[in-house]
Amino acid sequence: MIITSTVMLLLAAGLIVFFLLLYRERYKKHQREKVTMRASFDQELLKAEIEMKEQTLLTISQEIHDNIGQVLSLAKLNLNTILLEDNNPAVPKIAATKELIGEAIQDLRNLSRSLNTHHISHQKLSESLGFELDLIRKTGLYETALRVQGAEKPLDPQKQTIIFRIVQEALNNIIKHARAKSITISLDYTPRETTLRIADDGSGFDPQALHQPGGAGKGTGMGNISHRARLINANLTVESRPGQGTLIQLSLPTTQP
Repeated sequence: MIITSTVMLLLAAGLIVFFLLLYRERYKKHQREKVTMRASFDQELLKAEIEMKEQTLLTISQEIHDNIGQVLSLAKLNLNTILLEDNNPAVPKIAATKELIGEAIQDLRNLSRSLNTHHISHQKLSESLGFELDLIRKTGLYETALRVQGAEKPLDPQKQTIIFRIVQEALNNIIKHARAKSITISLDYTPRETTLRIADDGSGFDPQALHQPGGAGKGTGMGNISHRARLINANLTVESRPGQGTLIQLSLPTTQP
């Protein structure tokens, strides 16, 4: 009788432990599913937000090209039709005005090109980055360099556009905050991954300070970079110290065919 009771108690205890373990495992599975669903939702939300921004930029690019650019071209053409004597005092003013309009047209074309998603996604990434660096170099305020190692591989158009926007955000941060003299972008292609590095010799900063009150300036830009990096499953690292410049590195696994 005692043996039977002991066996029954052990069986009951065993069942209780079994159901507790089963409940615990199901609870863990449910929590993992919640985390996965939340991450998936955040990813889709971020993707939709970026797509809306890209569509807005594309619309602005088309407006600049089709409307403002054409109006300025017509204005320049009208100036060319004005016939004046060489000794007329208005001649140098008209010539200077035509030159200014020409510069404005070129600046607008450059801006339209940088905003145009279709153009960015169908051009080599190195060419798009080189174009951006060239615009910065022409200001005369910075020395720029683009270095490419390995055979450049075509990227998914959407990923390439996001990488390009990350670089634009980083360059904007450098211009606004870094007080740098030199900017270098490196692209390193290996069979396993593509690595992008953006380095400057500017004032640098404490990355931890971005999460503190008052760090909203650089923080917003770095937040945008971080969000975009997560969207394409890229590994993002930021190395910086006050007075020692900044290095932003983005590593993206190579998609196997």
